[in-house]
Amino acid sequence: MSGTKVVMKESTMPVDMQQDCADCASHALVTLKLREQNSIAQFVKKELDVKYGGDWHCIVGHSFGTCVGHDTTYFLYFEIDGLYFNVWKMETATAVKQSDAAAVAAA
Repeated sequence: MSGTKVVMKESTMPVDMQQDCADCASHALVTLKLREQNSIAQFVKKELDVKYGGDWHCIVGHSFGTCVGHDTTYFLYFEIDGLYFNVWKMETATAVKQSDAAAVAAA
C-alpha cells in the first residue's frame, strides 16, 4: 500500500497471505487512520477471521516480547514504519486434541 514501508521479519505463512496481512494493517493505518495499537490489532484480527476463518490473533506495538503457540503454517512478524505486528492463527481445540490422540496412539 502506498505511503507505508513494510518489512517482513519472520513468517511461516504463504506469500499471498503475508501480503494480505500487510495490506490489512496498512489499510488500518493509512485509510482508516487508526492510531491506538489495540484498535489496529482488533481490526487486523477481525479482518483475518472473516477472510480466512479460524481463530486469529494480532499484537501491535513498538516494543514487545512474545512466546505463542500457533498453527505451524500461519505465523507472521512484520514491521510497518516502525510499528511491529505479530499475527498468527491458533489451531482449534479439536485439531489439537486429534493430533494429541494420534501421537498417543502411535506411541
